Amino acid sequence: MGINSSQTLRRKNLTAQDIIHECNEQSKVKQSYILVTGATSGIGIETGRTLALAGAKVYLMGRSETKLQEVITNINKELQQSTTGGSVQGVLCDLNSLASIKTFAQKFIQDNMPLNILILNAGIFNYKFAQTIDGLEQVMGVNHIGHAYLTKLLMPVLIANNPSRIVVVSSELQWGPPLNYQALEQMSSASTNRSKSWGMLRSYQQSKLANVLFARALAARYKDKQITAYSLHPGVIDTNLTSQLPLQGVLKKFIPKKTPEQGAATSVFCAIKPGLETENGRFFQDSTVTDLGDKWTEDDLDTFWKWTEKIIDERTANLS
Repeated sequence: MGINSSQTLRRKNLTAQDIIHECNEQSKVKQSYILVTGATSGIGIETGRTLALAGAKVYLMGRSETKLQEVITNINKELQQSTTGGSVQGVLCDLNSLASIKTFAQKFIQDNMPLNILILNAGIFNYKFAQTIDGLEQVMGVNHIGHAYLTKLLMPVLIANNPSRIVVVSSELQWGPPLNYQALEQMSSASTNRSKSWGMLRSYQQSKLANVLFARALAARYKDKQITAYSLHPGVIDTNLTSQLPLQGVLKKFIPKKTPEQGAATSVFCAIKPGLETENGRFFQDSTVTDLGDKWTEDDLDTFWKWTEKIIDERTANLS
């Protein structure tokens, strides 16, 4: 990428709008059809807003029709003053439910809606153990499995509109132990001691690592279809995602936070920056490629892919 350490320091404070200016007309953003999950709060709003104002046709995904309409109304007010030709459209889907994901994807395909950039932005951080509607440990179920199922169902559309990109919002907190498949299976069971090995930070770390592995696995499996994938750390954002963390007041004094405008920058960068094909599957931070996701082997990725497919197949087998 040719970015040195002094440039990296400067890039920490770039906003999503700065990235739009950096890419100029070479990004083809005005020819892009982009779906953003988790688009009714935090950096999801800012990601969708910035891309629409730059001229993209953006689908904003959320589970609350009320919140979606509020976000769309606010963005449309800005679009009325814009001449770029961008637009926003709300789409309802609950990533906590595999049935909801299937219903959404079927309608999206039936309506022949184009798509060439998928931004998997939605994420949760739980303070107590919980399971999804389908009985999956909820943090992994929403942050990875739900997104993986959505991607699987929309992949024909991405291939039909290629070259396409998949952007997976992970976290610097992905750094840690490898996935514990046995523990994940236990937490997604009906066992009375299913929460025994669950931990607040551990569950989040495991889900964010899954995001990194998912981008790597997608890159390897779909590069021949002109599909590229990237994972990223958006920064510590000034939102309510981790507002209830222990010692949060102390942490605020020592960990610099980004605004949502700055937090959305790397997502926008990975979505539209020209020439990223050579960095397919890699992990980005501060709109800069890093080596933080490079250590995983093909065997690791194969094991992860088969596990993900197994979970999806098992949990969707009886969906109508």
